[in-house]
Amino acid sequence: MAITPKGPVTASIGAGEPLTAVLEGTWQASNLPAGSAVHLKVNDPTGTFANPAVQPAPANGTFRYDLAPKNPLLSGDHTGQLEITACRDSACAQTWGTAVRVDFRVSVASLGEWETLNRDSTHASFVPTSFDPTALRVAWEWDAPEVAGALERYIGRPATTNGSLIVVAGGTASDGSQRNTMFAFNELDGTERWKRPVPNGIRAVAPASNGQLAYLVTVGTDTLLTALDGRTGSVAFTYAQATSPVAPIIAPTEDRGQLFFFAGRDGNELHAIDARNGSRLWAVPRFALQVTTPTLDDGGHVYYRAGPMIEAVDRTTGTSTPSIYDYNSDGSLHPGSVTAAYGSRTNVIAHSYMPAFGARLSSFSAMSQRLEWITQYPYGTFFAVGNGAVYAQRSGASPVTLDAIDEETSRIRWSWTPPAADQQTRFIDNVVATRNVVFASTENAATGVSVLWAIDVGTGQTLWRQEKGGYVVISGSRTVYVVSKTSTTLDHVRAMRVP
Repeated sequence: MAITPKGPVTASIGAGEPLTAVLEGTWQASNLPAGSAVHLKVNDPTGTFANPAVQPAPANGTFRYDLAPKNPLLSGDHTGQLEITACRDSACAQTWGTAVRVDFRVSVASLGEWETLNRDSTHASFVPTSFDPTALRVAWEWDAPEVAGALERYIGRPATTNGSLIVVAGGTASDGSQRNTMFAFNELDGTERWKRPVPNGIRAVAPASNGQLAYLVTVGTDTLLTALDGRTGSVAFTYAQATSPVAPIIAPTEDRGQLFFFAGRDGNELHAIDARNGSRLWAVPRFALQVTTPTLDDGGHVYYRAGPMIEAVDRTTGTSTPSIYDYNSDGSLHPGSVTAAYGSRTNVIAHSYMPAFGARLSSFSAMSQRLEWITQYPYGTFFAVGNGAVYAQRSGASPVTLDAIDEETSRIRWSWTPPAADQQTRFIDNVVATRNVVFASTENAATGVSVLWAIDVGTGQTLWRQEKGGYVVISGSRTVYVVSKTSTTLDHVRAMRVP
């Protein structure tokens, strides 16, 4: 008996794309006893592929199997060996010899992980993929654990690494102090990979990642950053920095091997370090301590809001470069985050805040530092930029309104409002855009009943709805996570994917 597979078996796909992998080859037998049969069995010991049914060996001496994944394939390289066995019967109780092996390699390209506030260094909350939202199914769910002595429990804004969801969860004690733990969960089934308790009373902010490492940010202690392996939880490095418990520091921003964040005793410095080993590259003073995190363009600049300015520094040296003066912002501290987004037109999109007018959105040319446009209406903290549009929650509108704003002209392409029958009175949490849908959440402020919506990017029509809206992140392998409320705070995670 001779089995000769063609190999190696290879396939390359993007995350979420259908897999086409083919195993084929030839078989030949001689001197078989009269009445004997030959069946072929294919087995994947790694569990990457579903094992095809045992079948009679084709009479023409060739075989072909179209292989399908056993489970959703996460981004990265999946390697192993397939076993092909010639059997004497359909149950393979007896064989004609030992299995023949052939190598396989499946490469799944990542969409990019959800690394920080508003996804990545552009803070555009845009994921370059398409979804059929009606096909999303819940894969697993998790509740923040109870914390002894805490008045409430919560889950912060998550991040993802390759194969893991990273969250900081905890509770607030009666004296206002925190009891926190960082958790990592297997993206496929929600099993806990590891956890790392934070000392009581230390404030931990929402985590970040570089796709492989998870960054735990602790304020009010001597260690600002702890980098942990996303799969094992082992410490890769720590970054020593004493900070005040109230320093306005949130999740850092990673870009091309560098990590940018605010530091200093009072959050009054901008630091850049090597994202893999924590070695400092530079540190410079920071101006106007607003709650924000750095934004990177596709060239060599780092941007952050500083009062009426959008400061710009060279990413390599930290030296100042021409900054943007925002004449429509008087420097008043915006309530909440004022993180800018880098658009698709070499432009920076940011909130221009004056108490009398609210937080309108402005687009500035990153080349000339000049205003391109400013919106008529004020908009909420979180917005998304993609498909040539800015998708933003209009502040104070009744009924609640999501606008698709043309990124070049500021013209409103369409406006969306939830059906009146749902009695939704306000937006909650963030906006996430993909190539075909926008995810947004609304809530009835009186009852707490919330809804997650998927809205068509072209028409503004509702495509799908699901109870329990919340903060949405999408992993590099297209798992959609929603952090929602079961009481008064975000304390529940559900993971959804298209089967």
